[in-house]
Amino acid sequence: MSSRQLNNVSDLFFAIGDAIHAAGFGVSVSNYDEFGGMVGDAEVLIEIERTGPGVKQNDGRHVHNVSVTLHCVVARWRKHAPLEAMNLATALERLVDSNRWGLPGRQCDLPESMHCSPSIFQQGKGGYEAWGCAFTQRLAIGRDRTPEDPVIGGLPLVAWKVADEGDQTDLADQDQYKPLEV
Repeated sequence: MSSRQLNNVSDLFFAIGDAIHAAGFGVSVSNYDEFGGMVGDAEVLIEIERTGPGVKQNDGRHVHNVSVTLHCVVARWRKHAPLEAMNLATALERLVDSNRWGLPGRQCDLPESMHCSPSIFQQGKGGYEAWGCAFTQRLAIGRDRTPEDPVIGGLPLVAWKVADEGDQTDLADQDQYKPLEV
């Protein structure tokens, strides 16, 4: 069972950030919306671009289709900044593949529609190059209403009879049913 709970879409942001730190890429991780335009060396900016409604789950939880882009920003003073940004983006794509970020599988589907492409950039002194790793992930927000190990309290009554030719079985007759022996 997962140690994290998924109560808000923003929980995905923090789970992805923790996974990137744990992967040991040696980059800082921050929010795309708070990016000030300055990069020390390399940084991953997490952008939750949009959400859209998904198909409601059987237990009534609402599903959100969340589009995420991980912007891999590398300082332009590095020798091959565009290539390093591309390499970091493709390394993150491998991390994203089949990753639920420690969130419960009943609440977080596997990422889909992954791709990498050039992203933001800035010319001049203090400039940077960036590639983005984009994907979509479905989230079912809220408490999981299905128990992890449901307890089965009993077995159904079963009628089993091979009818002889001409013999009629009355399925509505309660006397023909008996508890299933295990």
